[in-house]
Amino acid sequence: MAIKTIIFDIDGVLANSREAISHNTKCLMHEFGFDVPDARVESMSSAHSAESVLLALAPTLSEDRVHMRKMLARLAELTKENITLVKPSLLGARVPEFAAKYKLAAASNRKTSAHLVLQQLGIAKYFSTVMTSSDAPPKPDPEMIRLALVKSGTRADEAVFVGDNKEDMLAGEGAGVRAIMIDGMDDAACAAFLKEFLG
Repeated sequence: MAIKTIIFDIDGVLANSREAISHNTKCLMHEFGFDVPDARVESMSSAHSAESVLLALAPTLSEDRVHMRKMLARLAELTKENITLVKPSLLGARVPEFAAKYKLAAASNRKTSAHLVLQQLGIAKYFSTVMTSSDAPPKPDPEMIRLALVKSGTRADEAVFVGDNKEDMLAGEGAGVRAIMIDGMDDAACAAFLKEFLG
């Protein structure tokens, strides 16, 4: 079956956002008085939702939902303040070419900042659908991918999902689409992907 739609994860695939995520999380932990080593923050995968990352770094937040809400609100502010730290990946720079050949959708464990990142990269207009953890449970739950298929009017066998970690692969496979794991900053991996999908 010919592929009609590519569903992209954002962070690590289209966006080189590791520096931004690490910077914002370190600032947040410091501002709220949590003594977390920088190396611990840097080891956290960007695959996880912001809430799950904060709970992993500061488990006491599970008992203080008010504090958690304040931290998440401040993290949203930091994300906006430091959005220029987010840069396009090798694949992100080629989105206009993908859009000329396929319908594009995005599926991200971010919430509203997913749209902000796509705007920062100058590629928001190329996506017919953007699904986030505001729309469905975060990956590895497959519901976000299923919703992207429905909203883009695509059957599972007509789509691929491109992610950069195990959670993404589980979500794609759970939704019944071909799941491709790729690091958007890896020259060789991106070249192979570009050859397959752009020729």
